[in-house]
Amino acid sequence: MGWSVESVEKAGVAFESSTTRLFRVVVHWILKLLIPLSIVALMMGVARVLVDLVHIYRSPTIAEGFDRIVADILSMFVVVELLKSVVEYFEVHRLKLTFVIDAAVVFLLREVMIGVYRHTLDGGQLTAMAALLLVLGVFRVAAVRWPPEAGHA
Repeated sequence: MGWSVESVEKAGVAFESSTTRLFRVVVHWILKLLIPLSIVALMMGVARVLVDLVHIYRSPTIAEGFDRIVADILSMFVVVELLKSVVEYFEVHRLKLTFVIDAAVVFLLREVMIGVYRHTLDGGQLTAMAALLLVLGVFRVAAVRWPPEAGHA
């Protein structure tokens, strides 16, 4: 049969190369579709905040109305941070750890602010969230202080 180890290895490398290329093309197009969808989602989020302004007027107390608005606005910040990481991935083809940590920090701060605002956090939960924020902060500083080298990305 004319199969040698070298010919099988060459065929394997060619298959792996074409498969990798296909994967990159598919990821590229998925990300291209995600960006316009994300913009539409952000616009819908802003529209939701505007619609919730009516809730402030109709709620029995101002605090109840603002509770919903504050949660919506803080959620928008989380989405913006996540979208920044998607756009960055699209531009440089790697996920920056700092953007992911930023999104996690913003999400956690959102939860803390909403919990404190609604008076639903107890001491243990607040301590756990503070500890998690400290760990994320250390990771964030480390990611900036020791970025990956260009050859290892």
